Amino acid sequence: MAAGLTQRQLAAAAEGSQQVVSDAERGDVYVSLEMRCRLAAACRYELGWRLHPVATVTLRDSGQLQLVQTIARAAHPSWAAAVERPIAPGDMRAADLVLASPVELLHIEVERALVDVQAQVRAAQLKRAELAQREARPVRLVMAFPDTSRNRARLAPISELMAKTFPVPSGTVWRGIRAGTPIGADGVLFVRTDRGTYRP
Repeated sequence: MAAGLTQRQLAAAAEGSQQVVSDAERGDVYVSLEMRCRLAAACRYELGWRLHPVATVTLRDSGQLQLVQTIARAAHPSWAAAVERPIAPGDMRAADLVLASPVELLHIEVERALVDVQAQVRAAQLKRAELAQREARPVRLVMAFPDTSRNRARLAPISELMAKTFPVPSGTVWRGIRAGTPIGADGVLFVRTDRGTYRP
């Protein structure tokens, strides 16, 4: 998406198949490193590796983990919380935080840096779609961002689009999390870790 290519165009540029592109996007472990490098290069990116200890939570950094902890601490006891919940068996992707009730499941994706919002949202939506295939209850996608003036300014130009895609505002999502009540649709969540507070 960031390169403005369809899966078919990316496959042609990387000398692969559209299925391989789809598999790579889903985190399929059987896509070779060579193919992953070709796909990245075709998008004008360079593939890099980061090692994380397997015995610890695999959230990308301590700041992201702090946001997850702030949300989980605020959650009503009726929500069952799971950090880094795998999306599906054999799928290397995980939801940053899942809050589950008998009525609905909140799939919360934490994004500390708004680099390419469209790509970040799309990646989260793909994970939610896969997760929803294995759930009988509705799965609501919640995009969580640090509540900073910089993040709000980055989102301001696309506020109308964000409101259509994520119709439940931050204050309503927080009320549902704190009260243990369903939010009913996808939403956004602005999180302040300094005092565990929030703004709508």
